[in-house]
Amino acid sequence: MTVLELPTPDPRTLDEASQAFAEALLDRYAVRRQIGRGGMGVVYLARDRRLDRLVAIKTLPPDLARDASLRERFLRETRTAGAMAHPNIVPIHGADEVDGHVFFVMTYVEGESLAARVAARGRLDARTAARHLRDVAAALAHAHQRGIIHRDIKAENILIERDTDRALVTDFGIARLAEASPLTVTGQVLGTVHYVSPEQVSGDPVDARSDIYSLGVVGHLALVGRFPFDAEVASAVLVQHVTRAAAPITSLRPDVPAALAAVVDRCLSKDPAHRYATADDLLVALDAAIAQLDQPGQRAPLLSDTEAHKVWRRAAELQAATGIQPRPEIVPVERDAVRDAERTKGFQVDEVRGAAGEAGIAARYVDHALGEIGVGPKAVAPVRKPAVAPPPVAERSWWLGVPLQHAHEIEVAGELPARDLERLINLLRDATGTMGHTLAHTRELAWMTGRLGTRLEVTVVPEHDRTTIRVVRDARRSAFARAGFLLTASTFFIAPAFGVLLNRGLGLHVDVAVPAAMVFGLTLIWKGGRALVRRGNEQLGASARNLAERLAAKVRESVTPEAR
Repeated sequence: MTVLELPTPDPRTLDEASQAFAEALLDRYAVRRQIGRGGMGVVYLARDRRLDRLVAIKTLPPDLARDASLRERFLRETRTAGAMAHPNIVPIHGADEVDGHVFFVMTYVEGESLAARVAARGRLDARTAARHLRDVAAALAHAHQRGIIHRDIKAENILIERDTDRALVTDFGIARLAEASPLTVTGQVLGTVHYVSPEQVSGDPVDARSDIYSLGVVGHLALVGRFPFDAEVASAVLVQHVTRAAAPITSLRPDVPAALAAVVDRCLSKDPAHRYATADDLLVALDAAIAQLDQPGQRAPLLSDTEAHKVWRRAAELQAATGIQPRPEIVPVERDAVRDAERTKGFQVDEVRGAAGEAGIAARYVDHALGEIGVGPKAVAPVRKPAVAPPPVAERSWWLGVPLQHAHEIEVAGELPARDLERLINLLRDATGTMGHTLAHTRELAWMTGRLGTRLEVTVVPEHDRTTIRVVRDARRSAFARAGFLLTASTFFIAPAFGVLLNRGLGLHVDVAVPAAMVFGLTLIWKGGRALVRRGNEQLGASARNLAERLAAKVRESVTPEAR
């Protein structure tokens, strides 16, 4: 992955507080942009200058950093968590304090959170959900053996690595700090209200079984697509955690295998004694459930040498063509069930995936190739749905007869790489002359500037082998301003001058000149005003269209082979 490092922080991508943080770390890290924000700090993407690698840096909020005891506890907890080494835990490289900025540095995971994946794709298939739950359980078992309780297991803290589809847990040690901070209620509990265990709600001591309960909530969300307990008021959700039993998974999604559903249901037991005693026990149960997914009738067939090489070759072709041409629909062939049943030698599907991963081929392309030979999840076929909802039809102005909101949408073949989002942000800031407000989530971008009546909104969504760009421009304030100017000029200057001309220049009586001037003024406002405002409205529409085309051109540059 090639990243252009800025010699100094780019002020267009950082606010004032972030700029100060970036400058404080300038000797060691080149801070590029924010990639996350929460109650317990801000996360930045940066490049480690000494080791020449991308890292994620999380800072302690300034109001907490001022507390010496919390600051020391933050560094101690982070360093303790940093001593862990496990393939399913995001590695922490170090924690430090520079010029009053307290922070820790961890590996940058290229991918998305489990929460983002469920929000974008809906509930997961049983095999994928089980695999992610097993990864997290393995991470918790490693931590619990070392006396470290996470305390804030949630889908947002589980990152899915894009190339390997591996789940990694982050933010160990931060929740313990939150318990000691004055922001516990507003900054921590309310932010994770859907995942807290009953003993956390009741204020009882927590142990490893609290993390297991929270992982049960994650499993319910992944399999069902929604939380086991939800309400409009946070306090109502907390009460439900303590008093209401979660609905069984199979009652909400009958196609989930009973063994996997039973594991998640047990994790959600109100009484900690009824859950798995340790994460190791949970790991054993998940392994057994995954093994049952591979029983006859559910087990994927063995692949012959020829089929395995065909899958690897096809997956490599698909990966190489990403950004150049859309990924085709999966058209599975009909397999010979008798031959599959008789085959005793060959490659397991997981072995094919693992070998492809070692060769640098992403899991999604392997699943696509497997689907084409009738093996593996069929749901990986790209569904042709709009990446974002189609822009609503803008209401026409009764006076102008044209909309006062301009929406322009362009689709570009290929998915914009996440590393190029800031190029679009810089283009928007240069084009508008404003910093704007940026919301970037993994690979998606939302940017806006202006106030009500002048708002400019831009969204960029890479999905399903294409990138959708939408620019929406509100022209109401401009229209009102032009109309108000013409009304003022007509009422106080043009109409009176016309009346004087009729009275003194042409000798018309005042009783005739005044009404004639009023009619002239109203006509000027109605027709001339419409023409003036329409022209300005067209100019704003053209500028929005031009901005969309410039963004599309920038995206095309990023998805072409030369840009890679």
